[in-house]
Amino acid sequence: MKTLFVGQNSINVKVIDSTNSYASELLRNTKPPEGTVIYSFEQQNGRGQRGNKWESEPNKNGAFSFIFYPSFLQAEQQFILNKITSLAVADVMAELLKGSDKMQEIKIKWPNDVYIGTQKIAGILIENTLREKNIQHSIIGIGINVNQKTFGDNLNATSLTLLTGKEFELVYVLKRLCAFIEARYLQLKSNKSEYLNVAYLQRLYKLKEWHSYKSADQVFEGKIIGISAIGKLQVELRMGQLQEFDLKEIQFL
Repeated sequence: MKTLFVGQNSINVKVIDSTNSYASELLRNTKPPEGTVIYSFEQQNGRGQRGNKWESEPNKNGAFSFIFYPSFLQAEQQFILNKITSLAVADVMAELLKGSDKMQEIKIKWPNDVYIGTQKIAGILIENTLREKNIQHSIIGIGINVNQKTFGDNLNATSLTLLTGKEFELVYVLKRLCAFIEARYLQLKSNKSEYLNVAYLQRLYKLKEWHSYKSADQVFEGKIIGISAIGKLQVELRMGQLQEFDLKEIQFL
């Protein structure tokens, strides 16, 4: 692993319920080195946001959970971890899709998905534990569709192999992910938050485009104009007013 610390300690579990759950249990009993990654290519009960299940065909995709100790971040800054993780996954996609017409379609869908065009290729679930006003430790869970060719009818998903016609070595995808996560995490530690914020907005799905949304059973048109300091989605409504939405308060249609 050609990294300074991310992935230097790696734990491979052949079949697992959830890599995030495994990481959580590990942290209850020990203090693994920062950058530890738990990975599996057969995750049977992967978790997503809103209690959703991450569906994955055995030995076709990757499930990865990274352990970090970002105690330099206050609780209200924790969404920056979503930003650096999303950017790292987008970086992997850009490298693996290099030369493809899909490179320009790599987008980050707030708050935790990476899309190619209008289809999901990766999901992120970050679980932070707080101590007083700061983050004690963070589990960064990532699922990437790599070699799967078919998905359920209700899933709007794609994979690297569907996009390129090629199969990818799953361990290689993990190695590149480790490298890009480390790079983005070190940018964060080097006080480059503003640079990261700009890079995140450049990738943001539906930024400054009119789109249909649903909130509190009301359907409306809005235009995403940014993300607040604490990670709320900032949407301009047709009448010109600005409204902010938290994770469970708005749905893309």
